[in-house]
Amino acid sequence: MKIFTAEQIREFDRVAVEEYKIPSIVLMENAALRVVEFLEMKFAPLKGKRVAVLCGKGNNGGDGFAVARHLNAAGCEVWMITLADKTELKGDARINYQSLSGIPRAQLSEVEAEYGFSQRGLFYEVKINDHTQFKLLRMVNFSVVIDALLGTGARGEIKADFTYALVLAQVLGEWKTPLVALDIPSGLDAQSGQAAQVTPQADYTVTFAAPKRGMFVRDGLEKCGEIWIGDIGTPPAQMQQTQTGSNALTRECAQSLLPQRSLDAHKGSAGRAVVIGGSFGMSGAPTLASRAVLRSGAGLCIACLPDKVLPTFAAAFSEATSQPLPCDERGRLIPEAADELPAIWHGTQVVAIGPGISRSQSTLEFVRRVVRECELPLVIDADALYALREIEDDVKARTAPTILTPHPGEMGELMQIEISGVNEDRFGTAIACAAKYNAIVVLKGARSIVASPTGNTWANLTGNPGMATGGSGDVLTGTIAGLLAQTKDAQSATLLGVYAHGLAGDIQYKDHGAGLIAGDIAEALPQALLEIARPLKESPNARLRKLQ
Repeated sequence: MKIFTAEQIREFDRVAVEEYKIPSIVLMENAALRVVEFLEMKFAPLKGKRVAVLCGKGNNGGDGFAVARHLNAAGCEVWMITLADKTELKGDARINYQSLSGIPRAQLSEVEAEYGFSQRGLFYEVKINDHTQFKLLRMVNFSVVIDALLGTGARGEIKADFTYALVLAQVLGEWKTPLVALDIPSGLDAQSGQAAQVTPQADYTVTFAAPKRGMFVRDGLEKCGEIWIGDIGTPPAQMQQTQTGSNALTRECAQSLLPQRSLDAHKGSAGRAVVIGGSFGMSGAPTLASRAVLRSGAGLCIACLPDKVLPTFAAAFSEATSQPLPCDERGRLIPEAADELPAIWHGTQVVAIGPGISRSQSTLEFVRRVVRECELPLVIDADALYALREIEDDVKARTAPTILTPHPGEMGELMQIEISGVNEDRFGTAIACAAKYNAIVVLKGARSIVASPTGNTWANLTGNPGMATGGSGDVLTGTIAGLLAQTKDAQSATLLGVYAHGLAGDIQYKDHGAGLIAGDIAEALPQALLEIARPLKESPNARLRKLQ
């Protein structure tokens, strides 16, 4: 599923209208129908429900006017709360406002607002222009609130006349009234994901045609709630022809990447992976990575650790084979250890290096030797990433695939920028890093971003706050390595690994919450992969898709 920037979605709309000759008013009507269908699916029966529709002056408000019309026809008590005088409305928004002219309006009074209503099927039109009306509206017990104030074109500071309505949406949300945003929560920048201070928290966002980049970064992660995609009638050919370079990493995508195992498979044909890492006090990291290699389905894992650390690893995880490597007195690998590796990784499909490896100068030089000398696909994580900046050209010149899995701090080291700069533009930073090192890059975090050297990106949809725990990154490294050993395809293994790792975390989060630990994620990998393989459940409405 493609992800659009704000500029791309505007071009998408232009092409639909000018080249495919679809009237914009038709697209707006279809958008409204998708919202009403979503409301029927989530809050049925609609008849008798008291619904507030907060409408702005632009096309997002026009969507809201159309939604209000359909809700009135469905028997709802509709409160259309507007910011604009009808003389300020233009284009399709004006047409949809005028289409409401035949609906009888009810008058707002303080008594009605305070004590409720005995009648149903009423249609209230309230223009927010003073604090008195704002206070009255706060007293009304709404079943659902619709945010149709600002759309994807809103950027930067919010105009003063929108403040009352946005604060009202916030207040109603705090009262646990479900809030449904049309296309994007008002005040959320569709490009950067930065939210205005008054942006309300949506429980659901029904976005039109395709998701927008700002939904996957910064404040967009929280503000959008559950995201649904509504088909508004744009031709499928247009979607295919529009090159966005960004995609949502969905379950459907992950399912298409699953490796297949034959009935006569054995441990050799199921794939072999090497994990290199460990130091005193950090034997758990390669243990977690090795466990993930095998739990993701690889037939054999060979763990290469400092000889002083190896007994601890062997006692903790008996299923992996292990090889000792020379180290210093503090259990850190030394450059000479690289001499022993070619004989170990011969016949394997992938080498993962970094979990628990330390940042001593001698160890970083060992890592550089591995990067220069290994002709197999490499997954590089954790402290090993700190060795790469000095050998950027060597990394870039590798003929076998390279996969880097930095968190924002490690990404800052790779790109020599502040962590704040990484998080301000996660898509752009991941793309730049992938190009700089000619590598597939996984920028970890909420909605991890995968970037390829060609500039394509994927935003992962799985994962949760409980995965913010030590060792979860080591499990990801092992998951990708284990899948790469089976698929022999670096991009497929990375995408599937990122999705399955997050899904395993989601499975365990249901039982453990914030008490989730990295080992739980590794143990849930088989269940996650089985879940991915199961047939996808279709939405009750074929024109609505949940982003999952």
